[in-house]
Amino acid sequence: MKFDLEKDSISKLFFNFSFPAVVGMLISAFYVIVDGIFIGRGIGGDGLAAINIAYPVITLAISLSLMFGIGGATVISIKQAEGDILEVNKYFTHMVMLNVFSYLIITTFVLLFQNKIIVFLGSSSNLFQLVKQYMIPGIIFSIFFMLSISLNAVVRNDNSPNYAMLSMGIGAVTNVLLDALFIIKFNWGMTGAAYATGIAQMASAIFLFAYFFKKDSKIKLIKTSFDPKILKRILLNGFPSFILEFAVAIITILFNSTLMTLTGEIGVAAFSIIAYIFYVFRMIFNGLAQGIQPIVSYNFGAKKWARVKATLILGHKISLLVSIFILILVYFEGSIIVELFNGNLELVKLATRGLIIYSSAMIFLGANFINISFLQSMEEATFANLLSVGRSLVFITIGIFTLPTFIGVDGVWFSLPFADFMTFLTGIFLGIKNKNKIIK
Repeated sequence: MKFDLEKDSISKLFFNFSFPAVVGMLISAFYVIVDGIFIGRGIGGDGLAAINIAYPVITLAISLSLMFGIGGATVISIKQAEGDILEVNKYFTHMVMLNVFSYLIITTFVLLFQNKIIVFLGSSSNLFQLVKQYMIPGIIFSIFFMLSISLNAVVRNDNSPNYAMLSMGIGAVTNVLLDALFIIKFNWGMTGAAYATGIAQMASAIFLFAYFFKKDSKIKLIKTSFDPKILKRILLNGFPSFILEFAVAIITILFNSTLMTLTGEIGVAAFSIIAYIFYVFRMIFNGLAQGIQPIVSYNFGAKKWARVKATLILGHKISLLVSIFILILVYFEGSIIVELFNGNLELVKLATRGLIIYSSAMIFLGANFINISFLQSMEEATFANLLSVGRSLVFITIGIFTLPTFIGVDGVWFSLPFADFMTFLTGIFLGIKNKNKIIK
């Protein structure tokens, strides 16, 4: 079913784009969660700690693919509204090439310096081999993860949100089945977990690539040379997405290092569980944010300013309702959710308290995701980058280096809520000061 982005009601478009995006993200989060449960139950707390240490390397690849995908898809939507199919295909081709070249550079670097990287990420000698067993296959397979993320953004923006959602479903089902086979039946441990995820992403990427070979698809790979202007536009528009995702890697490294000092490996394992659960929440808001992106971009290109503003308002209303629901769930059912990963009483107690604190600024987190996506969709890269860098680098760093000094381990958990609250205030300040520039 195709939608008229210029004439259909905003509520109808929001539901039809955000719902598949959120479901797709939840499916993606589901198999990440199941992956964690298999590791926690099949390998133990050390396995959870190891994957948390290894994952920043994979996150770097994912962050770049989001930058290329969201940055490219934003311009593609605008060019489609302008009717310029040649430019659409140029941007699409550049997006794919950027993913491939980045993958080759990252993989070569990781393979050459793998031992030094593992030490830099904060691994103890006890976890070293487990980290290595996950990181190396994970980075080799990361090209499929990268292409899946970038292609998914383009497919969704090409008026096919359900196809994009289905691609995530294929990856999720494949990953869960292979986790059970590789970790439980074959007892392949961390290597099995990495291969299960890699093969699942390969299945998703192949399915997405097939979309562009359909007869009715106007978006195609074409023969072209690198154009600096196209590269700049993709990177500027996608940079906020890169920062938001890469912040996860930075947060993970900082948190792992601090927790290893304050609590030892059990603290890292607790943070791993929190990160798994919080990933679900983050994916919900990511889905809502990605759902408004094609609506805003298309109507921005068509100069339909009232529809652009209405989309922002509706996005915030839905985000607020979702945030309240999540806060209630975490407060009353947090320990039950944590126990899915591991039954160690000390670990469950530490992770449950951490999860409640870590999630306390959920309302601001949701609002920040909507604001940043809205700004990206209109190519307001400067404002989007200010919010992204503020949240993901400046405020989180201030929090992690100051709060634990005063309140210990709780200060680690409060660092993210502090960053989201400060980013929200920054967004209000920028919105008031530049209202006429952002909303025509």
